[in-house]
Amino acid sequence: MKNKLKRIISVFVCFVLILSITACSSSNTTKEKVSKPFVYSGYTKAEFKDYKKSSQYVEMSDGTKLAVDIYLPTNGPEQAAFPVVFQYTPYGRAFIMPDVKWYEKPFIKNSVGTWGPVLDRANSFGTVYGSTDKMVNLFLSHGYAYVCADMRGTGASYGTKIDFSPKLAEDGFELVNWIEDQVWSDGSVGMFGGSYLGYSQIITAGQTPKALKAIFPEVFPMDGFTGEIRPGGIFLWAYSQLDMQSYLEHNYYLPDEGYYPTAPVVDEDGDGKLDDEIPLDLNGNGTFLDDYSYPGNPNDPPQYADGEKREHLYYLGVYEHLENTPYSDLGPKTAFIDDEWEYTDGGKTKTVSAYSVGPSSALAAIMESGVPVYNHGGWMDPFVRGTTELYSTLKDTNPSKLVIDAGYHEGTSPYWEYFGEDEEEVLAKYGVEMLRFFDRYLKGIENGIDTEPPVYIYNMNGDGWRAENEWPLARQEMKSYYFAENGTLDTIIAAAGTDLYTVNYKHDARWGKSYRTSRWQMASPDELPVRTELDKMSLTYTTAPMTQDTEVTGHPVVDFWVSSTADNGDFFIYLEDVDENGKAVLVTEGLLRAGFNGLYDNDTMIQGREKGIDVKPELPWHGYEKSQYNDAVFANGSIVQLTVDLLPTSWVFKEGHSIRVSIACADWPTFEILPELSPTNNPDDPDNIVPVITVHRDGEHPSHLMLPVIPR
Repeated sequence: MKNKLKRIISVFVCFVLILSITACSSSNTTKEKVSKPFVYSGYTKAEFKDYKKSSQYVEMSDGTKLAVDIYLPTNGPEQAAFPVVFQYTPYGRAFIMPDVKWYEKPFIKNSVGTWGPVLDRANSFGTVYGSTDKMVNLFLSHGYAYVCADMRGTGASYGTKIDFSPKLAEDGFELVNWIEDQVWSDGSVGMFGGSYLGYSQIITAGQTPKALKAIFPEVFPMDGFTGEIRPGGIFLWAYSQLDMQSYLEHNYYLPDEGYYPTAPVVDEDGDGKLDDEIPLDLNGNGTFLDDYSYPGNPNDPPQYADGEKREHLYYLGVYEHLENTPYSDLGPKTAFIDDEWEYTDGGKTKTVSAYSVGPSSALAAIMESGVPVYNHGGWMDPFVRGTTELYSTLKDTNPSKLVIDAGYHEGTSPYWEYFGEDEEEVLAKYGVEMLRFFDRYLKGIENGIDTEPPVYIYNMNGDGWRAENEWPLARQEMKSYYFAENGTLDTIIAAAGTDLYTVNYKHDARWGKSYRTSRWQMASPDELPVRTELDKMSLTYTTAPMTQDTEVTGHPVVDFWVSSTADNGDFFIYLEDVDENGKAVLVTEGLLRAGFNGLYDNDTMIQGREKGIDVKPELPWHGYEKSQYNDAVFANGSIVQLTVDLLPTSWVFKEGHSIRVSIACADWPTFEILPELSPTNNPDDPDNIVPVITVHRDGEHPSHLMLPVIPR
């Protein structure tokens, strides 16, 4: 009887355990199937444990050979063809360290995650918005092939590059078509990446290759002229001085400065190594291109560490890059958005302008194609206005999403620590978000990404991450703060008056110890941008302390009336959060050359076949055409209205803090000084003209700040 009772109890216990396990399993399955911003499980699995990489040249229709890396998932389920995620880059698809010593390898392994010498996009590659290697491995493990191509005139590709030339778009189209035709491709292609890789996606999508099913462009402008060449019509001088792109395009080896040559495509001597395919740098100046007179002189071919003979495939490709047109030549010559420049294509001279080659030139075709677009920006990125414009303009014709965080152009930001966030954790989540997006549109997985609220923003100094249904927010209330006496901001128009400001060319809006840069130079500073001291070199207007937390989310605008002792001038506007101790932290900023004071329909920023597109949101647009510029706008004592939209933001001014507008008339050396005032572009030149600015504030000239306040 006792044994029988034991058996009954045992059976009962087993039955309960089975029920419990089944229930837990069911519960876990339910819990695991989650799809929301930055969180994704249960819809797809990491089934592939490894990958196989190969490299080859792909020939374009004009005969130019482009270097391409292909990564295919392995060690997983039997699968012959995969959807493909594709990056099309001028920044090098992979790098190589030519002379790594055995004793250096442990340090390299510890610092970049691989023993070397090849640093590629699956083993060690950090880039804009996090580490590409983590994203690539995530895609590979979930059954995506990954392809990365060097643009013509860059990396190990052949050809010459003219920034923003139509040939780059045509190459993107041909590469997507080539991917579609490969046996390892299932015919569905998605693209991702930031900055120039955001641009390359838009122009490729504008060619409407049928295999391109989705794009995830990050941190780049809709209008290239005001985004990168002349924000507010003022030449971005510092960017034209950078050597980075030239070093990359010519494959310099300057390890102390972080430059490595792009990895070769072909192992010509068949020894299983690629580092010995880099020609010797005989004079040790970082480049091998000035060491040989080949190919003009067949008796002076490149030399190699192993002394073996080669066809010089790598050298000959990089040699063609010497004919590239650098941005430092192009930018200064483009004073107006309708300025034209010539370039040679296939022996023919062609003419383009910022209108015809900017990202916006591709919008009409993209809207007609209906390709899904996930726009990603950062509040501290100089292109964030363009991020909101792309989303708002495309959302009615294309499946569209928008995410904006607290990052600078590269994603990193001192604000993350300021708001108590783990920067690395935040940036790592973007791979998950891309996986959700590509699963939906490349694999057809119904994971709900297309039915959730389309906007996801980081509310700085307030709620943190939150979803929204639109941009700008429907519940915003535009509130005016008027310039008033004694440098104050008031909610009512105060007594008439004027404020004088003597231009200070020493005003330099860079900060930090290591980068010494501003958002406009597209690099993250190492310190929070505190403007307390810079405000002493500026004209400021500050509110009384806030009596309650005040959220500003949207596009702030400063509308003010100015006269000057000079005929023209530049204006840099800063919105700041001032705490109880007077510490002023930058929130956002804007700028304008006064000669572009006229306002025009913002739809005219897109011309040609794209006319008729309704550009949204409705923001101030100053035309920037040559005929719209007045180089004597202040002549004869004219009082001129200047309307400056600041870059969009989402910020909470805490109770007890004040809101400040700070106005300066120079930001050198980031931006040029107006040539009429300083022909030498030197703030210390004793011959500079130093104007006195008058800001007018009265009923006829109600100078004020307009903020999109969100009721809380």
